[in-house]
Amino acid sequence: MSREKLLTLSGRKAELEAEIERHGMVLKANKIGMNEPLIDVEGFPLPNIDVISVRKARNAIICLQNDRKVLLKEIENEMVQLFETGRSTASSDVQQQQCQLMEVDDHTVVSPSLEPFAVVEKVEPGQLADRMGVKIRDMILQIGTLTSQNFKALNQIQTVISNSQGSKLRFVIRKATTGEDVTLEMDFGTQGTRLGIFAKPLKN
Repeated sequence: MSREKLLTLSGRKAELEAEIERHGMVLKANKIGMNEPLIDVEGFPLPNIDVISVRKARNAIICLQNDRKVLLKEIENEMVQLFETGRSTASSDVQQQQCQLMEVDDHTVVSPSLEPFAVVEKVEPGQLADRMGVKIRDMILQIGTLTSQNFKALNQIQTVISNSQGSKLRFVIRKATTGEDVTLEMDFGTQGTRLGIFAKPLKN
């Protein structure tokens, strides 16, 4: 049932994004974005803009983006539930035995049961990952709720990051230089913050 619901939610996400794109075309046709003023310095509507249509499009986009954010959270929860349902009792017992925590540098605590599922191939200068010390060839062990146990495709990373806008995200990496596991707290509190990495899945 969870898999069927996930497919339904994914379809709804595609519909929302299509609606956002449709309303975005109204803004594009008027050569205006989401924040520019619609009136001149004297308070009169700009003559080269369909003010009513632009206002309606902007309002629709804001509402649809809010709906999309809620939907992304629901998709993420369904992915976790699907993973939890598929786990065997034996695997669960093994993980419980391995749940002793170990401490690494900078007083960061991580779980030794985490395994890498992707490797960093590029780090954009000045973006969040670069500022937090992420380097090329570092291994990714966890991003939010995403681990090697439920990772299937790179677009899952973008889903988790999109859902974390306005909050903080747990990011666990294995340093290429030392082999140590380090937990970072990525702050997406500022709207539009980008992680700024390009990753490649590890082959099973």
